[in-house]
Amino acid sequence: MAVTAEQANAGRGRILVVDDDPRVRDTILRGLRNYGYQAEEAEDGLQALHHLQHGEFDLVVTDLQMPRLDGLALLREMRRRGYAQAVVIQTTLLDPSLEIILRRAGACGVLMKGGPVGELVRSVEEACQASKRPRAPCA
Repeated sequence: MAVTAEQANAGRGRILVVDDDPRVRDTILRGLRNYGYQAEEAEDGLQALHHLQHGEFDLVVTDLQMPRLDGLALLREMRRRGYAQAVVIQTTLLDPSLEIILRRAGACGVLMKGGPVGELVRSVEEACQASKRPRAPCA
């Protein structure tokens, strides 16, 4: 019996990719799928909350700067609503003080946007492992 691509990818995890730039979203989606993840997309934080309410995800990869609801506001709203998914935030404005703010808010990973897909996948794998530990995710 043949295995579908969806069945083959089911074991790696289901990821929600949130970015307002469709080209960036597509690149991340293709990269994650090539590494065996199931990946869905949202164009901003509000759409991401809708997906989270109606679907099951292991992890969220989000851009920091977006219209309507940015990555930090999305992360804070997820935690306020009780969503425990690991969150990896990508930004073009990474500096140490911003990374501290994002990690204190609950981000499991903070990356420079536009880096190699392998680096994103490594961060995703680390975040997924951290979220499976018995203590609070990424605390």
